[in-house]
Amino acid sequence: MTEEKNETQEAVPLGETDAIDELTRPEIPENLPDETWPLEKLIEAATKENNMLVRANAVNVLANIGGAEVIETLIQALEDLEDRIKVNAMTGLAHQGKALVQDRMIKALLEDEREEVRAGAAWVLGEMMDEKSIEQLQKTAEEDENVMVRVQAKASLLAYKRSKAENKE
Repeated sequence: MTEEKNETQEAVPLGETDAIDELTRPEIPENLPDETWPLEKLIEAATKENNMLVRANAVNVLANIGGAEVIETLIQALEDLEDRIKVNAMTGLAHQGKALVQDRMIKALLEDEREEVRAGAAWVLGEMMDEKSIEQLQKTAEEDENVMVRVQAKASLLAYKRSKAENKE
């Protein structure tokens, strides 16, 4: 018979993780992207820069600039490993307006192989709060192969239903 050990992990005392925290913080660059940067340089920073803060700022600036020329870069940012950048991209896409991004988001939702892009598209379409988007979200909530995408589509549908109920009151 094997004897089971009831060992408990001791918590790391406060302050002893400071060195680790310091290593995981992104380096703050001297120059963060802003509206003075050329569009090409912003796109390159958003897609190729190693520093998360540079990518995040570049995505924000591109979203503020807006227009058809930034849509694909914002969609590409939905794949970033950093959640902050994904959120910046989703928010930026949602603020571009239906005319500019709705059809592209529907296409991404239904056809893109990358689950991060489909989930981001589900969120953006939910923010548009219209029947065309809702129809595609319902289909995705029922049929998408990825649970994360289905959950995001369902969350967007719930937000839409709540918004509609609040507007009736």
